[in-house]
Amino acid sequence: MNKRIGQLSLSKFADLYADKLAGADFFVVDEKQLLSLSEYPYRSDGYIIGICTRGTAHVEVNLQVYEARPGAMLLATPFHVLRIYNSSPDFLCRFIVFSKAFLTENSVNSHFLESFSYFKSASIPVIYPEDADARMILEIYLLIQQKLEREGHPYHVEISRSILMTLLYEIQSVYEKQHLMIKGKQTRKQELNVLFQDVVFQHYKEHRNVQYYADALCVSPKHLTETIKEVTGRTAGEWIDDAVILEAKVLLRNHEISISNVADDIHFPDQSSFGKYFKKHTGMSPSDYRAVSAH
Repeated sequence: MNKRIGQLSLSKFADLYADKLAGADFFVVDEKQLLSLSEYPYRSDGYIIGICTRGTAHVEVNLQVYEARPGAMLLATPFHVLRIYNSSPDFLCRFIVFSKAFLTENSVNSHFLESFSYFKSASIPVIYPEDADARMILEIYLLIQQKLEREGHPYHVEISRSILMTLLYEIQSVYEKQHLMIKGKQTRKQELNVLFQDVVFQHYKEHRNVQYYADALCVSPKHLTETIKEVTGRTAGEWIDDAVILEAKVLLRNHEISISNVADDIHFPDQSSFGKYFKKHTGMSPSDYRAVSAH
């Protein structure tokens, strides 16, 4: 199995890690080391709820770095590009992974998932619940695992799905509490940075100029660039370029997509201009990066 997976499909994720499957689009992963996911960025096509149970690691989500430590939760969606690295030798996580289709099967509301604020593209993807909340969430995880193990039971999948719904509501409650705490501590400048990062990850494929983002946020390009630089140490333009390059790297590691299609997907006029842009920011051509990341 190639350890550098650009698009981590549910079936690939299941092949690598799943303990108990309720089918390819819903499974739980008991305490595992995620070393196979450590080097390159990837995007999952499912929703991931991860609970760190031991050790520490850095979790990079859409270029923002968070610390994973015992009790920390990762809430990732198909909108997020992930990288887990610098993990301690004892770093362990439990995961629940599911598709939107699995959750909305038999449901009247196909947009049910969108009602959870932590599954929106602008959400905070790593949260640190209080001990009592972390224990309660882990208990529900273990209950889902236990129900999935009753493979002879005619409704083990349906029962697991209903407990998953319970888990999602419990996480929403914890997330709201965390979000209010974080928001309460934010300065105006930090708030602008959060809004900027959100808009960038929605529109970086089509728009690579700072003016577009300044207009979208109703500020001047100068104010935006100075604020982002002050808060993050990097300019607005650098963040936009990094988002484009991150997407390019994820796509280039999928060998089924030609380099010209990668250029099209990120809205470059042709392969040549994409190649020049990629080389300027990474020091290597797209084909060289593809060759290096395949080994």
